Amino acid sequence: MKLMQNKNYYDIIIENITKEWYDSMSKKPNNEKWEISRYSKSEINKAGSIIANPNSSQEKRDNALIVLNNWRAAHAYPLQVISSNLRLRNPNAVVVQRLKRLESIIGKIERYPDMSLYRMQDLGGCRVIVDSIEQVYETVNRYKNSRIRHILKREYDYIQNPKDSGYRSYHMVYQFQSDKSETYNKNMLIEIQFRTKLQHIWATAVEMMEIYTKSKLKSSQGDENILRFFSLVSSVLAIQEGTSICPNTSDWIDELVTEIKSLDEKHNIIATLSGLNVAIDYVKEKDKNSKTGYYILILDYKRKVVSIRAFKSSNIEIATKAYGQIENQTDKNVVLVSANSFDTLREAYPNYFVDISGFVDMMRGIIKKHGDILK
Repeated sequence: MKLMQNKNYYDIIIENITKEWYDSMSKKPNNEKWEISRYSKSEINKAGSIIANPNSSQEKRDNALIVLNNWRAAHAYPLQVISSNLRLRNPNAVVVQRLKRLESIIGKIERYPDMSLYRMQDLGGCRVIVDSIEQVYETVNRYKNSRIRHILKREYDYIQNPKDSGYRSYHMVYQFQSDKSETYNKNMLIEIQFRTKLQHIWATAVEMMEIYTKSKLKSSQGDENILRFFSLVSSVLAIQEGTSICPNTSDWIDELVTEIKSLDEKHNIIATLSGLNVAIDYVKEKDKNSKTGYYILILDYKRKVVSIRAFKSSNIEIATKAYGQIENQTDKNVVLVSANSFDTLREAYPNYFVDISGFVDMMRGIIKKHGDILK
């Protein structure tokens, strides 16, 4: 991938926020590092209702977004605590975290107008990626049986019960609880996703195809042929991992591969994914070599560029404020994530680097292997 270096309006936003932050920190008696919720439950839910209403005035929507951004940013501390614990307990796993993208939050509220923004369970989310199904359940049970004080609110086993789309993963939703800070002992819900590398490769390819087709494949919205393709592929991987296949698909792998091959020949799905690539708008070498930090990833698919801006762990408030402003001033695909290294970041978010060669190579290998058997 080509490396680009230029100063653009992302950098100007970050520089301005950084200056404002250091100015404000010099005036704070307690030097607060993390954002706190500044609005009541009713104010947060009212903001969600305004956003869900297509007839809301622009002024009301702008004010509602201020509330939403604060509520989202307030999840950064609970998310960091839970993610750090998961990293400590799972040194061989890939553990990353992210604050939910504004576009995704708004899309969810618009799809489900009765949804309470205050009770949205995945504003803060972390992901644990391991090698095998056995490790998924070992990791889940170890965390559930640990001495954490967080309250388990919900759990979903999409491995034994895959979604129609083919999505497979194990989800747990915790309400954050802390002995040290009552500030965050409100309704701070954090979603943890546990998945295998095969499940992650599949999900990454779906997300990349979503960006390319401008559809909502994860919500089973989009081209029926593409949806069917990914559901079939997920069942092939489920058979390989010895778990439940997706609804309305065969449990015979050769039959699945035959249908996959047919869909691919008609619609060039694998070739389309293979042809997607971007240039990288710079990350400084010192940021690549740093330990746990925060990164804003901005994917401009039209220009085929992903812009990456790195922040020290101590600058989380700068990162969250820059995240909100950049989202508000661009129509690009933007996300704020944290990882314990730049290599981990690339492994966990290959869709932002448009690196899905693993999925493409895997699919070509599956088709070739079973194509030869069927001949």
